[in-house]
Amino acid sequence: MSFHTTAFERTTPASPALLFEPRSLRRSYGRAAAAAAIANGLLPHELAEVLAGRSVVEAFPVAWCESVSDYADRAVAEMMVAYLSQPVA
Repeated sequence: MSFHTTAFERTTPASPALLFEPRSLRRSYGRAAAAAAIANGLLPHELAEVLAGRSVVEAFPVAWCESVSDYADRAVAEMMVAYLSQPVA
């Protein structure tokens, strides 16, 4: 499988301020999204294929004022779309 190129339209602008937040805050978003993806049926190796070496927050940026749980829900939906849009080998 390859790197996904699906473009998603943002409903709110992304928060560049998140990049300057403590690393632990950025990781909490990524951990919540990865755990939700696995809980919703995405296997760990499928998640790794979708991320293509990037962190979850890099692949699916956090929107402005988005809570961790809202981000996890949205990121999982985007991960599933990205996974399903990959060509079948």
